[in-house]
Amino acid sequence: MVNEQAAIPEEESFKAMFEASLKEERPLRKGESVRGMVVEVRAEQVIMDVGGKNEGSISIAEFEKLGLDTPKAGDEIDAVILFTGGSIRLSILEGKRREQWLKIDAVVAENTTIEATVTSEVKGGYRVDLGGLQGFMPRSEVDIHAGIQANQLIGHAYQVAILESSQRPENIVVSRKKPIAEKAAVARAKFFEGVALGDRVTGGVKRLTDFGAFVDLGGVDALLHVSDMTWRRIAHASEVLTLGQSIAAEIIKLNPESGKISISTKILQEDPWNHVATTYEAGMRLTGTVRKLLDFGAVVELEAGVEGMIHRSEMSWTRSDVNPTEILVEGDVVDVAVLEVDEKQRRIRLSLKEVAENPWQAWMTEHPEGSRLTGKIRNITEFGFFVALNSELDGLVHIGNLSWTESGQDVIQNYQKGQEVECVVLGVDVAKQRIALGIKQLQDDPFEVFMAGVKRGAAVKGTVIEVASGAAWVQLGEHVRARLALREVPRDQSLNAGDEIEAKVIDVNRRRKQVDLSIRQFLSDEEREAVREYSQSVDQDDAPSALALALQRSLEQQK
Repeated sequence: MVNEQAAIPEEESFKAMFEASLKEERPLRKGESVRGMVVEVRAEQVIMDVGGKNEGSISIAEFEKLGLDTPKAGDEIDAVILFTGGSIRLSILEGKRREQWLKIDAVVAENTTIEATVTSEVKGGYRVDLGGLQGFMPRSEVDIHAGIQANQLIGHAYQVAILESSQRPENIVVSRKKPIAEKAAVARAKFFEGVALGDRVTGGVKRLTDFGAFVDLGGVDALLHVSDMTWRRIAHASEVLTLGQSIAAEIIKLNPESGKISISTKILQEDPWNHVATTYEAGMRLTGTVRKLLDFGAVVELEAGVEGMIHRSEMSWTRSDVNPTEILVEGDVVDVAVLEVDEKQRRIRLSLKEVAENPWQAWMTEHPEGSRLTGKIRNITEFGFFVALNSELDGLVHIGNLSWTESGQDVIQNYQKGQEVECVVLGVDVAKQRIALGIKQLQDDPFEVFMAGVKRGAAVKGTVIEVASGAAWVQLGEHVRARLALREVPRDQSLNAGDEIEAKVIDVNRRRKQVDLSIRQFLSDEEREAVREYSQSVDQDDAPSALALALQRSLEQQK
């Protein structure tokens, strides 16, 4: 009886303790932050007591991802509940994410910066890690200068500004350029207060580009254009500068509104053109280096900072419109002749062909006018054909020099490309680079042969071959025709094709190969000669006869 009464208080005490423990327990909720003790470490999980006789698991991979050591039994850690149904899943990453979001919200509110590590390059920009949160940095927000490469960024941590942020959906857009630009603006404003155009400055080469280099003048970047580095031509800034190199320069442009600064190291060097007038003159032969090939010629460096131009027309004696790339290569060392020096325009005209033998002059020396040669027809045109004289030179046979007696248009039909012909050298124009050849000159000119025995005023015989309006044509010899104006024919004399006539040569045009005849003057001369002969036969008489007087009056009337 006593034992039963003693047991009652013990049961009531246990019941009270159980009910109290139930009251202390509260349900676990998804997303809730909890602190607990590690009770067991397994191969892939850490088991943690979260209170209320509940245990939850955390993936060991989360510790590795955060760069933390795997905890030991008895360690206390903070975590966030991810799942409560059945087994409880916990995450320390989610806790870190929440902490990081609080920092990001503070950065946005205070307009400050946060550290981010560039992890990879993606379309349009870069993926960044912000202490467990993933963000995006557009390519346009990388730097205040273009041209930053991925290998210069990936794996490096930078202070960035938050441009956009939202947790649902999770989106963070950052900018490395913004804090850099803000810092540069402060430094730039301070810099502009203490400098002026023409000031000499020193700085370190910060970045090399295709068009120049950016130089750090103490927190402010200045552009040193490739054309302002040195007087000589360079293709890239790396030819004269290295990253980190300290240089002295002069400010040549300042724009406080845009914040742009341009400097020059060339301006501190002596201009090599100051002595060009005393060093170079037309006719000199020099050696230079081909620095640049253009469509119209080649730029040749004669000395550092002094260049000359070889126009494409001055590259070859035989190829007047040659492409410079067919003759020269950049870097070639060439001999050139100076054609002209223009100090005011800073131009030197050079010639490549003038230092070589003129093939036209050489050919003319070996083939004087009147010499004969053979060659193959290289090309036929409407005005003649070209004969190959050697691998470089051609000579022209004009259609007017094909035949003495036939039309050149007709005769040229008898020739074909590749046909070998014999020609006579008619002339060489070295200045115009032309060689005139002839084929008809291989034979004597029938006109000149005929005219060798006939002079103006001579009497000739011929056959009328054609009577036209105003004139008749008379055949005097083989391939020689003469013109007889009808006014030079007596009125009482008719002309017909085939008539044999005698006439006087009254004009000769050798250039046009034309002879003009007159029957009237021939008859007049014949009568005058008859009177003279008759007068001589009767010169012993004192007075002329009636017939002689009649002839004399007739001649005077004809005059």
